[in-house]
Amino acid sequence: MNQEKKFPNALVIVFSIMIFAALLTWILPAGRYEMVQGTKTLDPNSFHYIEKSPVSLWSFLTAVFRGMNKASSIIVFTFMCGGMFNVLIESKSVDAFINLLIRRLGNKVNIVIPVLVLIMSLLGATGVMANPVVSVIPIGIILSRKLKMDQIVAVAVTFLAAYSGYATSPICAMTVQVAQRIAEIPLLSGFGFRCIIYIVFLIPTEIYIMKYSLKVKNDNSKSIMGKDIALMNEDVEDLEIPFTLSDALSLLSLVSTLGIYTYCSLKYKWGMGEMATMMMIMAFLVAIFKRMGTEGLVNGFLKGARQMAFSAMLIGLASGVSVILSDGNILHTIIHSMAVALSFMPRFLFGPIMYLFNLFFNFFVNSGSGQATVVMPIMAPLADVINMTRQAAVTAFQLGDGLSNVIFPTSGTLMASIAIAGVDFKKWLEFVLPLFALWAVMGFVVIMLVVASGVA
Repeated sequence: MNQEKKFPNALVIVFSIMIFAALLTWILPAGRYEMVQGTKTLDPNSFHYIEKSPVSLWSFLTAVFRGMNKASSIIVFTFMCGGMFNVLIESKSVDAFINLLIRRLGNKVNIVIPVLVLIMSLLGATGVMANPVVSVIPIGIILSRKLKMDQIVAVAVTFLAAYSGYATSPICAMTVQVAQRIAEIPLLSGFGFRCIIYIVFLIPTEIYIMKYSLKVKNDNSKSIMGKDIALMNEDVEDLEIPFTLSDALSLLSLVSTLGIYTYCSLKYKWGMGEMATMMMIMAFLVAIFKRMGTEGLVNGFLKGARQMAFSAMLIGLASGVSVILSDGNILHTIIHSMAVALSFMPRFLFGPIMYLFNLFFNFFVNSGSGQATVVMPIMAPLADVINMTRQAAVTAFQLGDGLSNVIFPTSGTLMASIAIAGVDFKKWLEFVLPLFALWAVMGFVVIMLVVASGVA
């Protein structure tokens, strides 16, 4: 009996990259750039070859642990934020608020769809609704049935909206902050221009989802679902999730702690430790307001932390790639070779090439923090050598990683979301590809502008 071939797990792919990196240390010449005095920036004119130092089998094997140790702060941060955010998810305050929105606005399509897309986008930008967005797909289904729409609308107003915010977020802990930490630039630097990018991408997303929703509502035959459309013409009962004062206080605690962190990060250079601390305070407040008790708090945290185990392991292995390249002294050799190749191209294409690489690499490593740990150790110093800011390199990674999450079948969150809603992957692509194409072009233009502006 033939079994369907499955695409290799991201952990297998990254471990294979580790093996490939180790082999390269035996093939490529060793080289090194010197640092500009008093900075952590590479001197682009200082590259020179040094004695070859290939990685041994033992060094390769120990690189797994050393990679984990090198990325330990990011791994702990991932566990803490994942666990703390999940306490909010387990409290059902987000579900209750969205349900309240649907009950209050009822059939006012011109209001309820844009407002829900905005809310989900903001939640995605904070990182609250990245992987956990799967939990609110049923609420999207309730909404689409009430408004006599199809299952694609249910996924669009939840998953697609959340990932539009996640991809362009000015503060997301798992992408922007991890990438900036690896690039050794201040956390949340570039906050202002990233807010502009967020708004620029949100507007066409709102219009696209709204246009399709109205088209289906006015004429069900125009639904991409065709005969598979699952409308319920009878009344659909609301989800029995009342929105209470405790829910309002829980959501206020999220907004307040994120607001305080953002302000203090920009003014006082707060970092990952402070971010994790603020999320811990948020989780404690939510547990108190929702009367979850110590048992509910601990169980919610542990569930969220468990969900981060894969990402944490991926970060450790990805960091192991960097360790091997450094041990073999070929990291700078690779950067030098890439810089030479790029020197034959117009400067305005440097950023877009990085962006396009990340756009497609996300197919193989579909984890924002994991991908950042693989690519940023190369992209950040490469930016120094080709006279591009590290901030631009972070933006190229962020957009490349984030935007393609809505089309690649290797995204577990995407596949789970459409499965819950009963949407075939091919029909989802038929709906989302025009928007993704627009996103991809916009990302290309945005990166060129960021590089040209020299934003730091």
